[in-house]
Amino acid sequence: MAVIRLRDEIHARLRDHLLSRPGEHFAFLRARTSVSLGEPLFLVYDVALVADEHVRFDERGWEIDPDVLLAIVNDAIRNGDALIEAHNHGGPIPRPSRLDRDQYSEFVPYIHDSLAGRPYAATVWGDSTVYGEFFLADGTTGPVRSITSVGSRLEQVVSRDDDNRRAEYRYERQLAWFTRAGQLQLARLRVGLIGAGGTGSHMALQLPYLGTRDVVVADPDSIDETSGNRTVTATPADTDTPKAIAARRTIKSVAPSAAVEAFVADVREPRVLDALKRVDVLFGCVDNDGARLVLNELAVAYNIPYFDLAVGIDATEGLIGQAGGRLAAVLPGGPCLLCMDEIDRVEARYFLSTPEQQAEQRRRGYVTGMDVPAPSVVSLNGAIASMALNEFAIYVSGSRPVSPLMELDLLGNGRSLAAQWTVPRRVARNPGCVTCAQAGMGDASGLIRYALSSAEA
Repeated sequence: MAVIRLRDEIHARLRDHLLSRPGEHFAFLRARTSVSLGEPLFLVYDVALVADEHVRFDERGWEIDPDVLLAIVNDAIRNGDALIEAHNHGGPIPRPSRLDRDQYSEFVPYIHDSLAGRPYAATVWGDSTVYGEFFLADGTTGPVRSITSVGSRLEQVVSRDDDNRRAEYRYERQLAWFTRAGQLQLARLRVGLIGAGGTGSHMALQLPYLGTRDVVVADPDSIDETSGNRTVTATPADTDTPKAIAARRTIKSVAPSAAVEAFVADVREPRVLDALKRVDVLFGCVDNDGARLVLNELAVAYNIPYFDLAVGIDATEGLIGQAGGRLAAVLPGGPCLLCMDEIDRVEARYFLSTPEQQAEQRRRGYVTGMDVPAPSVVSLNGAIASMALNEFAIYVSGSRPVSPLMELDLLGNGRSLAAQWTVPRRVARNPGCVTCAQAGMGDASGLIRYALSSAEA
């Protein structure tokens, strides 16, 4: 199954072209491509709208003016793009017609021959959903699993055979917010959860209650005796159980039908990076800025909305100096974590080094305190995780714009009132940000440079 991801402004332009007036209309999406587990990923970055006067209809189907089609194909050849055909049928459950499929038999081989075997996709647009099929040069074809519009809002617009399925009755009390269609969207979004310990275990517990049913979870660590105060997916009997496995068990216990892919692995392992390219949204619950840097670059390069959670407690012998956390939202078109100054480059460099390099940095005194376990309390982890789920719900429902950076100050030191404070922060994209310059570039961003070798994995 394939994935199509497009920015919300392109989605809006295309919908207006296809659906704002009667009749059948056509366009071609231009996309960069990647492959994940043998399945194509289309990262749409532009659209070519075909004027109605350049489309001819007869009893055999439709035909686009050859000169117009040739110009679109030649442009794709020059830029190394893949193409996605789009036309509309309207209605609640869009599907290709018999004439459409007859056209595919001639048109798809032409595209593969012209574009050096790049993957191709064809989509049919309905009133609010989109059906898609992909075609590979080796003859492989199949449905598109996910079609998301990303940016100021996350919309899962794919149409599947179970479009008329009723939302589970257990969600009746939240349909007033999400609606039946929105609840179906939540179930169809593939969620990436990186880190399944303190904040991550809370996310693993809450996500299925919200309605997610497709999760990729990764964490290289196992539960130990010190995890018992904060890992809510674990019991005392779970010592030495991988955190990712405990997270999968919890998700399945809440939602037995959920699909959960668990990796007991570092985010930099090639198989994990490959799996994360096809998720629809990312939650980062990591405890160091090395992993955070990798997730930040992954999210920006592949246009994946990314919520990054962090907590911190400065305490000694019962004296608390500071306590709190923050939630950062890295959304396509918005600032990344580097723009927000939320990544310590020295810390990131240390945690992305080999064990031998880390030992040398400590010996030379270049870094201190990197390997000291940080204080952690279950309630604070839960507060930040709930903040993340609330903002995710806002993002999917479109209730308001997502706040890119929110901070929780547990003590309120120096404020007008000593209390818990949740404060949004104003941040902006840095025009000179090297990471943001790679937005939507996919594999061309060079993310693979972070991948661990087989010896390191």
